[in-house]
Amino acid sequence: MKDSLQHYGELGLGSRLKRLSEYMMKEIQLVYSTCNIDFDPYLFPIFRVVLDQGSATTTDIQEALQYTQPAITQSLKKLMDKQLVIYKTDKTDKRKKIFRLTQKGKDIHHQMVPLWHVIDEQVKWLTEGMAASLTRHLTHLENQLKEKSLSQRILEKYNIK
Repeated sequence: MKDSLQHYGELGLGSRLKRLSEYMMKEIQLVYSTCNIDFDPYLFPIFRVVLDQGSATTTDIQEALQYTQPAITQSLKKLMDKQLVIYKTDKTDKRKKIFRLTQKGKDIHHQMVPLWHVIDEQVKWLTEGMAASLTRHLTHLENQLKEKSLSQRILEKYNIK
């Protein structure tokens, strides 16, 4: 069956990127579930900023990711609901919350590190190419993912280690 979005060329670029993003999030969620890791891939960027900085305010996260304040607040709430981050109120400015990982957050991070290496390796392999344009490269990437899903690629490599 013909992929109409590919046929639309550059006019379909935004839709193809959105479709690919949704596909990748679904596949990574499948990998986490298969590996019994209770984590949402949509929370990764904010989790990672808090992890990398040791502690972070919503402003720190916004500057690092250029996400909207409501998106950050919503993700932080989900991370707190999963007991992966907690916050303390800044002593000098009571309106400011400083977020950091809980012990559970640190534990899940250690559990995910080897998996993140495999995810990174597989996505790099899929995205390296010699295509002359982004849309051609997307077509190549989409074709590769039709041949073998991202989750299958990751789990095959992850189970080897």
